[in-house]
Amino acid sequence: MQVHQFILFVCSLWLLTSCSQQASEEAKTAERPNILLILADDLGWSQLGCYGGAAYRTPNIDQLAAEGMRFTQAYAAAAVCSPTRAAIMSGQHPARLHST
Repeated sequence: MQVHQFILFVCSLWLLTSCSQQASEEAKTAERPNILLILADDLGWSQLGCYGGAAYRTPNIDQLAAEGMRFTQAYAAAAVCSPTRAAIMSGQHPARLHST
């Protein structure tokens, strides 16, 4: 390897490492979203105060909904809790997990 090729090689390595370090520092400072998933057994969406329900008092959930984002359309993998939890934790459909 000639001297010029060696210098070019070293400079290119230095440039690549400095760019990757800068990218990793920018990724550390990027703001990450806060996501809260509440999974409650035998609690329907219409029973929460933020969705108009009056059966239960849910002031903390109502405050979270008022200050954040509410989802008004969703899909439950099953009608009972066990397969739904299994689907959320694994990312698979309950039938594939043989969970009923």
